[in-house]
Amino acid sequence: MFAAINHMAIASSNWPMMGRFYESVFGLKCSTHRPFHGVVYSDGYCGLNINPKRDGAKAGLDHFGFLVDDVDEVRIRMEKKWPDSDLVKRPSTRPFAAYSGNDPDCNVFDLAQRKNDERKNMYAETGAEGWNQDRYLNKFAIRTKNVERCADFYMDVFELTPANIESEEGCKHLTDGRVTLSLMPWSISVYAGMAVHGAGPEFFGLRVESIDQLKKDIATAKGANQYLAPFELGGSPEADTRRDMFARWATGKYQMCDIDGTWIDISEE
Repeated sequence: MFAAINHMAIASSNWPMMGRFYESVFGLKCSTHRPFHGVVYSDGYCGLNINPKRDGAKAGLDHFGFLVDDVDEVRIRMEKKWPDSDLVKRPSTRPFAAYSGNDPDCNVFDLAQRKNDERKNMYAETGAEGWNQDRYLNKFAIRTKNVERCADFYMDVFELTPANIESEEGCKHLTDGRVTLSLMPWSISVYAGMAVHGAGPEFFGLRVESIDQLKKDIATAKGANQYLAPFELGGSPEADTRRDMFARWATGKYQMCDIDGTWIDISEE
């Protein structure tokens, strides 16, 4: 496997409690806690970075990242065929990825190399360092204008393969063998009847062993600490429209929010 999706990132003004939510409800384990820079939780394979919201930046689902065999090979592939894409070196203070890049629609991803990389391993990407658990990150979904072209980019540059997933027309689902990258078409008509969102990350997903048990665990967490209560979907005409749109484009069996309102698509199989 040339590339693996090894982390997803959220920006939040409430990042410490967000981490507690994913720990208490989904059993993710804290990989690192940097007092000034947010927290990282992991399922043993893929990490969830919860970063402080910065000035001038948006909150919510922010980007995802790859771990690859060879960064230079990624650069060669991008330069050969994808002139609208680029890589930039990350500051040395970033322990998670050596580079950031963009696909042809300017969706941002991070990039780290498996070997000969000075960055500390934060996500337990190998079996010897990681662990297996029933609840794990399995999906990252992006709204983008040119779905076909972006899908070709991720298949060509990162060797992701098509996933056999039924969904709304116009979507492309690619996989690294464990985590799915879902590319969904963006148009303003998608957001009819609600506030319009620009292109970019829209939701991410987790696989659980039982949705019924997950609901019980959410109730337990909420009862023990009200700050762990997730946002409710629906409740007004516009909120109902937003909820229904999310359910229509999601591929999991259950849709929910975290305590910051980030959309989560839950799969059970």
